[in-house]
Amino acid sequence: MVNFPLFMQYAIGAAILLALLLSLLSFFVVVHNWSFLGVGISHAAFGGVALGFLLGVSPDLPALLFALMAGLTIGFVRRRWGFHEDVAIGVIFSFAMGVGVVLFSFSKGYTSDAFSYLFGNILTLTKGDLIAIAGVTLLAYLFVSVCLKGLLLMALNEEVAYTRGLPVGFLYYSLLVLLALAVVLAIKLVGVILVTALVVVPASVALRFLTGYRSILLLSIGVGLGINGGGLAVAYLLNLPPGATMAITAGLVFFVSLIIPFPR
Repeated sequence: MVNFPLFMQYAIGAAILLALLLSLLSFFVVVHNWSFLGVGISHAAFGGVALGFLLGVSPDLPALLFALMAGLTIGFVRRRWGFHEDVAIGVIFSFAMGVGVVLFSFSKGYTSDAFSYLFGNILTLTKGDLIAIAGVTLLAYLFVSVCLKGLLLMALNEEVAYTRGLPVGFLYYSLLVLLALAVVLAIKLVGVILVTALVVVPASVALRFLTGYRSILLLSIGVGLGINGGGLAVAYLLNLPPGATMAITAGLVFFVSLIIPFPR
């Protein structure tokens, strides 16, 4: 029996839980064409990280607040003024990163800390992080199980969802909040820059092979577990950064899925 060090046990737990969480949300990200949304939210969180270091407090809470504000602002611009999400994402992406860089310029001696948040650092994971990830994962699965039909109808045709009396605004903003929470929780493991791969690839691969939403969700979760588990194993065996190996694994899985002939 392999006796993993404590930090590696935390990393394994986080990788499994994040695979379950991000792979579930990946389905809705892909069907809504929100692939760039994870980038906008994660980079907005970087501004919060920088603020935390400048104030001398844990960057986790400021990062979460920045991410939530970014996600809700993106949704508000979409629903209030009719712009596609990509427009707001592009603005918030550059604005939040600019704020982060400026704030870090005032925080002397934190270059290594900034690097760990950009690309992930498993040594920063704690038992509290695992509890938080587990809590958000449970919340996400409860939300999806209760609201699945409404979420699917909203993704397919928002106007029809309105006419059937569904709380479209609540469902829309709830998805954004869950995605923001998931992205922030994943940053410690994979980093601001690399987290998008874990949000987009699982469902993209599943949609390549299947059509039924239940089957797609299950395969998406399986793909996510494989990516996180495989990437973390390679990182541990070769002493490489886990965020990078997970992102590379995700890319390889995606491109392999494109060349595999699979009749639907």
